[in-house]
Amino acid sequence: MNVEYYHKNIDPLSDATREYIEEKLESIGKLTEIRDVRVEVSQRKDGEFYLNVSLRSTNGEEYRAEEKSESIQANIDIIQEEIKRQVRSDTERARDLSRRGGRSIKKKMTVDEDARF
Repeated sequence: MNVEYYHKNIDPLSDATREYIEEKLESIGKLTEIRDVRVEVSQRKDGEFYLNVSLRSTNGEEYRAEEKSESIQANIDIIQEEIKRQVRSDTERARDLSRRGGRSIKKKMTVDEDARF
């Protein structure tokens, strides 16, 4: 997993904060294989932190979430839940489409009326 950090109006992140972010991203890695992650951190004039995370998986899907709050840790917790929701939604959508395809094929199949069961 390749993680890139970008900072705006803020000092570079501490090692503890980077480890916390990467720990949260690893929990997303259990749901999908992560290829690249881009983390943008900025601090507004009123003291709020703005965090934007873009994640690209190995199957080509891209997930994105952004949040602003008083602390970076609170932001990453909320972003983690949002990206997990997006990943689950995509996997459920793919599963449902494959099931619907199987149902339509089954409906189109005709059984010979002379067949004996």
